[in-house]
Amino acid sequence: MTARMALMEIGVAMVAASAFAACTGDAADAETGSLGMEVQIGPGVTLSSVNWSINNAASGFSRTGSVNVRFSNTISFQTGVLPPGAGYAITLGATSVDGAFTCIGSAGFKVTAGVVTPVTTVLTCSSAAPGQGTIVVNGTTQLCANLDSLSASPLETAVNTSILLSATGSLGALTPTFAWTASAGTFDDATLASPTYTCPATPGKELITVSISPSSTFTNVYANIIGARCIGCHRPGGGGVNVGMLDMSTPSAAYANLVGVTAKGIGAGTSGVTCASLTPPAVRVVAGDSASSLIFDKVHSKLVGGQPPCGSPMPLPAAAAPLTAAEVALIAAWVDAGALNN
Repeated sequence: MTARMALMEIGVAMVAASAFAACTGDAADAETGSLGMEVQIGPGVTLSSVNWSINNAASGFSRTGSVNVRFSNTISFQTGVLPPGAGYAITLGATSVDGAFTCIGSAGFKVTAGVVTPVTTVLTCSSAAPGQGTIVVNGTTQLCANLDSLSASPLETAVNTSILLSATGSLGALTPTFAWTASAGTFDDATLASPTYTCPATPGKELITVSISPSSTFTNVYANIIGARCIGCHRPGGGGVNVGMLDMSTPSAAYANLVGVTAKGIGAGTSGVTCASLTPPAVRVVAGDSASSLIFDKVHSKLVGGQPPCGSPMPLPAAAAPLTAAEVALIAAWVDAGALNN
């Protein structure tokens, strides 16, 4: 028996440049202090995130973090519960989204119990030296299901009799689903983790396969696909809202604007047809029918190199990788199962 693993691709969105930030610390108790941070970077530098670390060589204290600035015009973060004392240093680092600039900054400070300590530093961004080039590496993260155990009892039996199968799997914080297939014979329910398999009437060896993938819930669809690949544009102020007329910036907004809702996009895209002009109107998600759902057409067309009935294949931009076959299948499974808000 073999197990197949479902691969999930996670993308990174990037937005406008940061000019400056003023950051305040957590409310501190009487025994600890907090850091209030103000950071300034050069104009015209676009950042996606800023990494920071706080260290105290004398006490051995260390803390690190990352500030997501994709959807903000400021760099803001807070950190508290710092042991009081002198000799602290904070170091910040970032790379511009185009890879042209590397930014660094640092400052020393002292922590006083029960006090928010203001610290000011400059994040200095420099380009590559003359005669040198820069590359931008675009990668994907793949989440693979683990087949933790697999059993069959008995391994050999008579024709037309049963074998008890069982599999367990893990998929991080996600709930896996199971799909069993066999070269011959039948299952009582091929979607169970522990189904009963009935041998065919003809003697011989049969191949039984189990595949593990994320469960077809809206929670999984949003976490692994919409949140990872779509909200960079489909958020207030983005082209997916201004032109596509579709806000998916939160799970509740995405569900409310997808299921049973007519497409209202005003961009013709590569198809040359605006979604708002279609007759009859295109529905973004038709519960129970992925083949009639525009969201499926959009992502499937990019996977197979085709065109949707309106707008452009998704996700954008055109140079972005399509969703994986497993991700497209997850969307279809969720829609076909009734497009529930689960």
